[in-house]
Amino acid sequence: MAIRYSNVDHSDIRGKVSSRTAFSLTWRALKRSHCSGFTLVELLVVISIIGLLIAVLVPSLSRARHSAASVSCRSNLRQLMHGMQYYVSDHGVFPGTHSLFYMQALFSQAWPRISGVTWDGARDRLVDLDYTAAYTQPLHLDPEFVVDVPNRGTLFPYMKDERPYLCPSDRPGKASDSATGGGGNGRLSYSLNAYIGYRSPDSLFSFTYVADSPDNLLPGDTGSRSFHAGEHVVYAPARFMAMFEEHPNFHMNSAYPDGNFNGLDRIATRHMSATDSNKNDVRGRTGIVFLDGHAEGRIYPAKTEGRSLFADFGQPYFWRRSGPPDIPNMSAFIKRLDGPCPW
Repeated sequence: MAIRYSNVDHSDIRGKVSSRTAFSLTWRALKRSHCSGFTLVELLVVISIIGLLIAVLVPSLSRARHSAASVSCRSNLRQLMHGMQYYVSDHGVFPGTHSLFYMQALFSQAWPRISGVTWDGARDRLVDLDYTAAYTQPLHLDPEFVVDVPNRGTLFPYMKDERPYLCPSDRPGKASDSATGGGGNGRLSYSLNAYIGYRSPDSLFSFTYVADSPDNLLPGDTGSRSFHAGEHVVYAPARFMAMFEEHPNFHMNSAYPDGNFNGLDRIATRHMSATDSNKNDVRGRTGIVFLDGHAEGRIYPAKTEGRSLFADFGQPYFWRRSGPPDIPNMSAFIKRLDGPCPW
């Protein structure tokens, strides 16, 4: 008798057999893997790959972090410059700077820099030209410094916010003579061009030298620039440097904790890679805002001095690299005051 099969789903049988076979093969493979484990060579290869990935990614992450801080720093400078513009719209001139009062001695006597007469709020115990510090170190723990800077500055009523005064990479601590400058004073990272206090923006479009100013070195000692008596220099607002990110050790977090950038001060090139931050001969990025209100993250050699930056766009400065101070040109450039504050 012939046996007939009907209504049998052969595909279902094959599927069950195939599933059991696959499960069996997978189980045997797992058992072999469990029994054998990683060899030492395989483990070393994995560790090497992880180390290589770390070596590639960490510098990239560090550069990204410094780049983000540099962008934020330039944003701070733009905000401060906008505050300056509001101040100028009310008073017709830029707020006072410390060198403005110091150099009144060129005319008669140096006016004391008390709280409330300069843009940043810092003060000192200046008598004639004898300087005595008004604060104790570390500055960020001095309660008087914390109260004065920046809240008692003449710019603060237009800002009403302490945050734009401090670079995100500037941490309070001890300043050092390094590329980044170590720690800052915890309240102020930026300085106003020392010689433009109480001057109107319109008066900063040009200057005529009244005496020779020879051999002014340019940034990085790449050359020099000389100016002669009677020479008329025109300043493009987009090139005239108004505010700077100052090096904490010269003099932002040392003997002169003020937002005053003169020829002897130095820029902070703190926006660099972490691997270069402890070197003194490297180039780094610093924040600068210009008279027209735009800010740049420029690359300069570490600890570049203000006088080389001033020479680059033609502004006179007081302390020469050699010889006596440039009294004739500074007397013509800064504003003469009748008192510590004209209003």
